[in-house]
Amino acid sequence: MRGVVVALGTFDGVHVGHQEVLRRAVEEGRRREMKVIAATFHPHPRAVLGAGDPPKLLTPLELRCEMLLGYGADKVWVIPFDLELSRKSPEQFVREVLVGEGGAGIVVVGENFRFGHRAAGDFRDLQRLMREAGGTAVAVQVRDGGTGGEISSTRIRALIFHGEMTEAAGLLGRPYVLRGEVVVGDKRGRSIGFPTANVLPEADAVIPARGVYAGFVRVGEEEYGACTNVGVAPTFGRAESRVEAYLLDFDGDLYGRIVDVGFSRRIREEKRFSGVEQLKRQVQRDVQEARLVADGLK
Repeated sequence: MRGVVVALGTFDGVHVGHQEVLRRAVEEGRRREMKVIAATFHPHPRAVLGAGDPPKLLTPLELRCEMLLGYGADKVWVIPFDLELSRKSPEQFVREVLVGEGGAGIVVVGENFRFGHRAAGDFRDLQRLMREAGGTAVAVQVRDGGTGGEISSTRIRALIFHGEMTEAAGLLGRPYVLRGEVVVGDKRGRSIGFPTANVLPEADAVIPARGVYAGFVRVGEEEYGACTNVGVAPTFGRAESRVEAYLLDFDGDLYGRIVDVGFSRRIREEKRFSGVEQLKRQVQRDVQEARLVADGLK
C-alpha cells in the first residue's frame, strides 16, 4: 500500500483516547513500513464556525505538536481550519485534503470522528471514501475504564475548571500542564520567604479553578516540584487572577522564560487570611504538602 498513515483529529489535550489513536497508527505504520503523520486542526473548528463560545484549549499548538511527536508520530501536519475547509463535502475532504495533500493511504480516527460540511461524514463514509481512493480507514474505540464513559476533551476541561486535577490526569494520562511566560508580578511571595514565578498562560488556555495545587514546573530540561496558587490573592485584594508557582529547591531568575506548570493535586481552595503572618504559616503548610506530593509520599 502506498502513502502514509494519518492519525486524524483535533487532538486538543492529546488525552488517553488520542494516544490510543496514535498507538494504532504507529502499529499500522510499523507493520506496513509506512510513515505516521499526526494531523491536527488549528484553530479549533468551533472557534471558526462560531458554534457558541470557542472552547478553551488544553494544549496550545506548540505543546500539542510536541506531545504528538512524543507519542510516536514521525511528523505533525497542522491543517488550517477555515471557512473554505469547513465547506468541503466529505468526498472533497478525503479526496483533496487527506489523499491529495496528505498522501494518506491509511487514516486512523476515533470512533465518533465526523468530518466534512456540517459534520455530514462519519466513519462509515470515511471507510468507503478511503476504499474508493485505494486506501483504508481504521476506527479506534476508547472508553474510560473506571466509568465506561467516553473520554473527551470537553469532559477534561470541565474537570480542570472545577479543580479535579487527579481525575483529569487519569484521562489525560499525565498531569495537566499550562505553558506560559514568566513575567514580573507583585513580588509579595518574596516578602514572605516564598518567591513565586508569575506565569502568564495563553489567553485561550484552560485555567484550573482557584486554589493551591501541588505539582511541578518544567524549565527547559529540568523539572522542579512546585506549590502553585491560582487566584486573586484575596488577602491582598488583587483584582485579576494569576498563576503563581513556588519552585521547590530552585534558586535563579526565570523572568522571560517559557515554562510548563504541572498540576498534580489540589491542596485547598483559595481563602482570605486575617493578615500576612497567618498567610505565611498556611503557605508553609502548603509547601510541605506539595513537597510530599513531589516526593511521591502522598
